[in-house]
Amino acid sequence: MPHKLALLLIVFPAYQAWDLYQLLANGSAFHVLTETAATVAFLGILFMVIRERRRAAREFEALRTSTEASTRAQTERDDASQKSTRDFLASMQMQFAAWKLTPAEKDVALMLVKGLSLEEIARIRESGAKTVRQHAANVYAKAKLEGRHQLAAYFFEDLLAPSIPR
Repeated sequence: MPHKLALLLIVFPAYQAWDLYQLLANGSAFHVLTETAATVAFLGILFMVIRERRRAAREFEALRTSTEASTRAQTERDDASQKSTRDFLASMQMQFAAWKLTPAEKDVALMLVKGLSLEEIARIRESGAKTVRQHAANVYAKAKLEGRHQLAAYFFEDLLAPSIPR
């Protein structure tokens, strides 16, 4: 509990008790009654303030716990996402090896699956567009696929989708 609130809880009731004692000894009944009412009102307000502070503290703790849980979940999702990406790339590399693609054909195949155009792949690989086109044709022939759409579908549908009995 903060020091100011503790001081208030000690000083004000002590002052009120002393004041009521003085009024009973020397004062009028009406003044005693008003001071008693003021003291009861103060205690009631003090009770509500304390109750509200406790409620706010509980809500803050729940919010802090929720934030920590959200942060942990985000980290776990990030870790799971990274693992999923690594697993996906590893499965693609295994399939490229099964198709017996050359290193150049593997690079071209990966960039085709990513959606890059033949011209973009040529610029990245610093080679000619005809060379990239030939590598792409070799990939399709070795994989027994008809083009980039089937290549992408092969990985996104066949490798990621659950097996369905036919």
